[in-house]
Formats: sequence, structure tokens, C-alpha cells
Amino acid sequence: MNLPTQAQTNTALRYAGTTVGSAASILVLLGMIDANTSTQLIAAFHKFFDDLQALVGDVYVIVGIAGPIVIVWLGKIGYSSASPKNQTASALAAEPKTVIAAVNALPNASVTVSDPALATPGVKVGPVQ
Repeated sequence: MNLPTQAQTNTALRYAGTTVGSAASILVLLGMIDANTSTQLIAAFHKFFDDLQALVGDVYVIVGIAGPIVIVWLGKIGYSSASPKNQTASALAAEPKTVIAAVNALPNASVTVSDPALATPGVKVGPVQ
């Protein structure tokens, strides 16, 4: 999903402000609110939408500055977690009996090692595929 551009957001906020102003004008014509209240209401909504438009613009600037930093940081985390060094450390940190029990619990699974020194009960010695 693509985020809307700043121009699209500004346009949407402009339409929202126009809609509120039009609704207030209709309410004045119907006599539901008086003209002074309508003027104050329209001014308040225009101020709200102007402030919201400035806030959205500031968020776009912050995302533009912080976005690449966050992307590089997340990429580094992903690279570090997928590195052979970390994967080997995770495998070595696991208790061998736990690993063998987990593998043996899987249907149609087997463990084969090429080094007889690594073989424990339930582990076959043979060529690794």
C-alpha cells in the first residue's frame, strides 16, 4: 500500500475544510445556528485543518530524514541474525538432547552426521546430503 503524497493529503484536508464550512453555512441558512457562531465555528475548523496540514508536512519531513536510518538499522539487524556466525552460535547454544528430541518428534525426520564423534543415540553416521 502506498501512502498518499503530501499534495494529496493537503487536497483532502482542503476538501474537508470546505465541507465543514459548507455544512456550517447550510445550518445558518436553516436557522439552526446563528451567523456569529457559524463564523467562529468555521474559523476554528480552518485553524484546525491548517494546523493538521502543517503537522502532516512535518511528519513527511521526519519520515524522510529518519526513514533511511531506520531502514539501514533494520537491515543490519536482519543481516546479523542471518549471518552464519550467529546461526552457528544459536545451534551450539542449544542442548544436543533437545535438538535431537525435536528432530525425532518430527514425522519422517532423521539426523545424519559425517563425523562419528558427533553421533549420539538416535543420530546416524553417514554421508550428509
